[in-house]
Amino acid sequence: MSQIQKVSMPKWGMEMTEGVIAEWHVAEGDAVNADDDLVDIETSKIVNTVTAPVSGVLRRILVEAGGEYPVGAALCVLADAETPDAEIDAFVSSLGVAPTAAPEPAPAPADDPAPAREVTQAQASSKPQLSSVPTAPAPANSGALQALAGGDDDSAVAATPVARRLAAQYGVNLHNISPTGRHERVTKADLEQAVVAAGGQVIGLPDPAASDTPRAAGDGDAAVAATPVARRMASELNINLLDCRASGTRGRVCKADVEARAALMAKTPANQPVSNGEAEPAAFEEQPLSGMRKTIAARLQSSKQTAPHFRVQVDATIDQLLALRKALNASRADAKISVNDFIIKAAACALTQVPAVNVQFDGETVRQFTDADISVAVALDEGLITPIVRKANRKGLVEISNEVRDLATRAKLGRLSAAEFQGGTFSISNLGMFGVKQFDAIINPPQGAILAIGAAEQRPLLVDGEWQAASVLTLSLSSDHRIIDGALAAKFLAALRGFLEQPGTMLG
Repeated sequence: MSQIQKVSMPKWGMEMTEGVIAEWHVAEGDAVNADDDLVDIETSKIVNTVTAPVSGVLRRILVEAGGEYPVGAALCVLADAETPDAEIDAFVSSLGVAPTAAPEPAPAPADDPAPAREVTQAQASSKPQLSSVPTAPAPANSGALQALAGGDDDSAVAATPVARRLAAQYGVNLHNISPTGRHERVTKADLEQAVVAAGGQVIGLPDPAASDTPRAAGDGDAAVAATPVARRMASELNINLLDCRASGTRGRVCKADVEARAALMAKTPANQPVSNGEAEPAAFEEQPLSGMRKTIAARLQSSKQTAPHFRVQVDATIDQLLALRKALNASRADAKISVNDFIIKAAACALTQVPAVNVQFDGETVRQFTDADISVAVALDEGLITPIVRKANRKGLVEISNEVRDLATRAKLGRLSAAEFQGGTFSISNLGMFGVKQFDAIINPPQGAILAIGAAEQRPLLVDGEWQAASVLTLSLSSDHRIIDGALAAKFLAALRGFLEQPGTMLG
């Protein structure tokens, strides 16, 4: 590359206005190729990865991990290795981003000069501080890490550049590390946790077993350069930043440094405090809401407060549907149709028959759609997402089945585009696979209704004066009473039940 390249916060979808920096995969000074992963960005619904637009060297990281920044904000700067630092700093200044200056050295406490000198050295450079990490494993780790050293060539193991560099310094084979990063990558935290678990010492971090009682949090560490996330975490864990190494950008203590210190302290029992007779407080863990969870909370709270929900329920006998499903799956090698796929198709057919339910409402205007775009709720570890089966009324069961399976898989991997989960004219939420008999769902705005599906169960059914066992499914429709009345909701459920009980009618 022949010029300085800015990388900005992208806009993934019409509703995206900001993103949270989840994890950097490269450090300042690392060489990158075009399309290499740079940083994970968490939006309200997904986590996507920003890749390098060109090849070069990551010269400046301009945002902190854990921080929230608007669309268009400068994230980092790429340039040739030969580009002078002065040109890079001038370019950063032209972006309106204040360059990060090295903090003033902290005065050394009289009774503990060594850590203060370490802080001064870490703060004196504007480059990422990796000088505290030796090029070979420390002698103390030589025996402890033998169990992590063996294995086949690990060059193909997915890992962040920082984790791969540190693995070489520790002499650890990445095959022996359990990955927790995005797309099953080994991260720096994974590596250091494995080192500690194996009985080794994190390089660059003081050994708590060989030191006096750790300092109290906040005791003289105000001048230590640290990221906001690391400083907050250190305070919560009662860790003094002077006891942490500084491996972050520009010599700062980062989140991983505090986590590493906490892991070492956990392996070294402290003196048990003398009981004063007071009850031990209950253990708990505080976790801030993710961007996805915040958005879910805001949207559903607004839906409940704004849209007057009412529910209508009906039972459907689905023995014919189950028999047809079995026959279709047995007759076609490409078919793996689920009951939920039948429900999506039946709902789409019912919406075309009762189009007044196939609507969106913005508080002023009702939009009635010709085709049924069905939003299907998919549970994720961090929340819920609703990928959309577009024009489901025009698609066959096998096509719907394959599309739902693909959307759900990519949703769980965080690889959906915004267009694949924004919009929709009607939602379906199915908890039957968890054994839930029935439940009420909250409307997904701006849609007018949502269908909640429970598990089918065997119930006695009186047919021609005789009791028979039947597979019965409970359907619960939540509707916005501002635009959908009870009779209309009942008409829709009647149409839906008809398609489910006589599934051949929706295959024509």
